[in-house]
Amino acid sequence: MLAAMLVVFAVGAATAQTPDSLGGTAWQLVKFQDGSDKTLTPEDRSKYTIEFGTDNGVTARIDCNRGRGTWKSSAPGQIEFGPLALTRMMCPPGPLHDRIPRDLLLVRSYAIKNGHLFLSLMADAGAYELEPIPARPPSPSSPVVSTGPFTFLCTHDDRASGILNATFYETQPAMVLLVRGGVTRPAFQVMAASGAKYEGFDVMFWEAHGEVSVTWSGIPLTCTRK
Repeated sequence: MLAAMLVVFAVGAATAQTPDSLGGTAWQLVKFQDGSDKTLTPEDRSKYTIEFGTDNGVTARIDCNRGRGTWKSSAPGQIEFGPLALTRMMCPPGPLHDRIPRDLLLVRSYAIKNGHLFLSLMADAGAYELEPIPARPPSPSSPVVSTGPFTFLCTHDDRASGILNATFYETQPAMVLLVRGGVTRPAFQVMAASGAKYEGFDVMFWEAHGEVSVTWSGIPLTCTRK
């Protein structure tokens, strides 16, 4: 199963609305209600899940795809998400899996009511209601195998341009987490003429013939493993 072992979900909901109260919790979608009171509900709630990491990372399942991104909360009840780097499986047509990645970028606040999590979009455009993921028996599967982190020294136009750290995960497709300047960006392996190439939102990492090329926010870098 694609990326089936990427995340082992922690169960339970936060009870206090502090900036870090969501860290370590996992939820599944109950419904989405837009600003005109139109409601969308998933046929299978377990196919639409989100886990908040304690390191400000977020992992999600959106129908047949899985993704990873970031989240932050600067004050109680406030929250923002970074873009999700998603796998690229062709899911059956549906109203939710296309809009959720876009809507997450518009979420600005959250609330926990009666054990349910509500993520509200800006400008009263709607809200997602989620419930804690039900307890499941322990999985006999092994955790995802990873290598790294590896440190790379990068240059731009022959000038030093900082350090890049890369950790590789043996998922399907393979994934790399890249860290530069305190910013973490995930990328998934794609087909390449040679070597190993990974692409994500606003980032590309390509290692071939002993050379590493990186594009970070449109800036081309040449990196050498330290």
